[in-house]
Amino acid sequence: MEEAVNITETEINAPDTKWFVLRVVSGKEKKVKEYLDKEISRGGWDKIVKQVFLPVEKVYKVQNGKKVMRERNFYPGYVMIEVSGGKMSDDLRDAIKNTSNVIHFLGKENPIALRKAEVNKMLGKVDEMADAVAKVFIK
Repeated sequence: MEEAVNITETEINAPDTKWFVLRVVSGKEKKVKEYLDKEISRGGWDKIVKQVFLPVEKVYKVQNGKKVMRERNFYPGYVMIEVSGGKMSDDLRDAIKNTSNVIHFLGKENPIALRKAEVNKMLGKVDEMADAVAKVFIK
Protein backbone atom coordinates (compact mmCIF):
# COMPACT_ATOMS: atom_id res chain seq x y z
CA MET A 1 0.00 0.00 0.00
CA GLU A 2 1.63 3.20 -1.16
CA GLU A 3 0.54 6.63 -0.03
CA ALA A 4 0.62 9.33 -2.69
CA VAL A 5 1.83 12.75 -1.66
CA ASN A 6 -0.10 15.36 -3.61
CA ILE A 7 0.67 18.45 -1.60
CA THR A 8 1.31 21.72 -3.37
CA GLU A 9 3.48 24.58 -2.13
CA THR A 10 0.39 26.77 -1.64
CA GLU A 11 -1.20 24.13 0.59
CA ILE A 12 1.95 23.92 2.72
CA ASN A 13 2.14 27.68 3.15
CA ALA A 14 -1.59 28.26 3.57
CA PRO A 15 -1.97 30.50 6.63
CA ASP A 16 -4.86 28.50 8.05
CA THR A 17 -3.25 25.05 7.72
CA LYS A 18 -1.30 23.60 10.65
CA TRP A 19 0.49 20.29 11.06
CA PHE A 20 0.43 18.49 14.40
CA VAL A 21 2.50 15.48 15.46
CA LEU A 22 1.17 12.49 17.35
CA ARG A 23 3.41 10.17 19.35
CA VAL A 24 2.14 6.63 18.86
CA VAL A 25 3.21 3.13 19.86
CA SER A 26 6.10 2.15 17.62
CA GLY A 27 5.10 -0.46 15.07
CA LYS A 28 1.41 0.53 15.23
CA GLU A 29 1.62 3.64 13.01
CA LYS A 30 -0.39 2.17 10.11
CA LYS A 31 -3.08 0.90 12.44
CA VAL A 32 -3.32 4.32 14.14
CA LYS A 33 -3.64 5.99 10.74
CA GLU A 34 -6.49 3.62 9.81
CA TYR A 35 -8.24 4.21 13.16
CA LEU A 36 -7.87 7.98 12.84
CA ASP A 37 -9.18 8.04 9.27
CA LYS A 38 -12.27 6.09 10.38
CA GLU A 39 -12.78 8.20 13.51
CA ILE A 40 -12.44 11.47 11.61
CA SER A 41 -14.97 10.45 8.96
CA ARG A 42 -17.34 9.02 11.60
CA GLY A 43 -17.13 12.21 13.68
CA GLY A 44 -17.72 14.47 10.68
CA TRP A 45 -14.33 16.20 10.95
CA ASP A 46 -13.43 15.60 7.29
CA LYS A 47 -13.39 19.32 6.52
CA ILE A 48 -11.24 20.18 9.56
CA VAL A 49 -8.65 17.41 9.25
CA LYS A 50 -7.21 17.53 5.74
CA GLN A 51 -5.12 14.39 6.10
CA VAL A 52 -3.50 11.93 8.46
CA PHE A 53 0.01 11.47 7.10
CA LEU A 54 2.42 8.59 7.63
CA PRO A 55 5.61 8.97 5.59
CA VAL A 56 6.94 5.62 4.38
CA GLU A 57 9.80 4.61 2.15
CA LYS A 58 10.18 1.55 -0.04
CA VAL A 59 13.08 -0.67 0.90
CA TYR A 60 14.12 -3.55 -1.32
CA LYS A 61 15.66 -6.58 0.33
CA VAL A 62 17.12 -9.77 -1.10
CA GLN A 63 15.61 -12.66 0.81
CA ASN A 64 16.03 -16.31 -0.21
CA GLY A 65 17.36 -15.16 -3.58
CA LYS A 66 14.28 -13.03 -4.31
CA LYS A 67 13.98 -9.28 -4.29
CA VAL A 68 11.29 -8.32 -1.78
CA MET A 69 9.84 -4.81 -1.39
CA ARG A 70 8.87 -3.62 2.07
CA GLU A 71 7.61 -0.31 3.37
CA ARG A 72 9.47 1.26 6.26
CA ASN A 73 8.24 4.16 8.36
CA PHE A 74 10.38 7.21 7.87
CA TYR A 75 9.52 8.56 11.34
CA PRO A 76 8.92 5.50 13.56
CA GLY A 77 6.53 6.22 16.41
CA TYR A 78 5.06 9.38 14.85
CA VAL A 79 1.98 10.23 12.77
CA MET A 80 1.36 13.71 11.34
CA ILE A 81 -2.04 15.38 11.10
CA GLU A 82 -2.86 18.35 8.85
CA VAL A 83 -5.61 20.55 10.27
CA SER A 84 -7.29 23.41 8.43
CA GLY A 85 -8.19 26.46 10.48
CA GLY A 86 -5.04 26.04 12.55
CA LYS A 87 -6.89 25.01 15.70
CA MET A 88 -8.55 21.80 16.79
CA SER A 89 -11.76 21.66 18.77
CA ASP A 90 -11.60 20.01 22.17
CA ASP A 91 -13.84 17.19 20.89
CA LEU A 92 -11.52 16.47 17.98
CA ARG A 93 -8.41 16.60 20.16
CA ASP A 94 -9.97 14.24 22.70
CA ALA A 95 -11.13 11.83 19.98
CA ILE A 96 -7.60 11.71 18.56
CA LYS A 97 -5.97 11.30 21.99
CA ASN A 98 -8.36 8.51 22.96
CA THR A 99 -7.61 6.50 19.82
CA SER A 100 -5.97 3.12 20.41
CA ASN A 101 -2.14 3.17 20.44
CA VAL A 102 -1.92 6.99 20.55
CA ILE A 103 0.36 8.13 23.37
CA HIS A 104 0.03 11.91 23.13
CA PHE A 105 0.39 14.98 20.95
CA LEU A 106 3.70 16.75 20.65
CA GLY A 107 3.16 19.32 23.38
CA LYS A 108 0.96 16.95 25.44
CA GLU A 109 -2.14 18.88 26.65
CA ASN A 110 -1.57 21.90 24.37
CA PRO A 111 -0.63 20.46 20.96
CA ILE A 112 2.16 22.40 19.27
CA ALA A 113 1.94 22.91 15.51
CA LEU A 114 5.02 22.35 13.36
CA ARG A 115 6.71 25.41 11.90
CA LYS A 116 6.59 25.87 8.12
CA ALA A 117 10.31 25.11 7.87
CA GLU A 118 9.77 21.78 9.67
CA VAL A 119 6.85 20.89 7.40
CA ASN A 120 8.88 21.75 4.29
CA LYS A 121 11.77 19.63 5.57
CA MET A 122 9.48 16.68 6.35
CA LEU A 123 7.71 16.82 2.98
CA GLY A 124 11.00 17.43 1.18
CA LYS A 125 12.42 14.22 2.64
CA VAL A 126 9.31 12.36 1.49
CA ASP A 127 9.82 13.73 -2.04
CA GLU A 128 13.50 12.72 -1.94
CA MET A 129 12.50 9.19 -0.93
CA ALA A 130 10.11 8.97 -3.87
CA ASP A 131 12.86 10.06 -6.27
CA ALA A 132 15.70 8.09 -4.71
CA VAL A 133 17.09 4.86 -6.06
CA ALA A 134 15.83 1.79 -4.19
CA LYS A 135 18.04 0.50 -1.41
CA VAL A 136 19.03 -3.14 -1.45
CA PHE A 137 20.00 -4.96 1.73
CA ILE A 138 21.32 -8.50 1.71
CA LYS A 139 20.54 -10.61 4.72
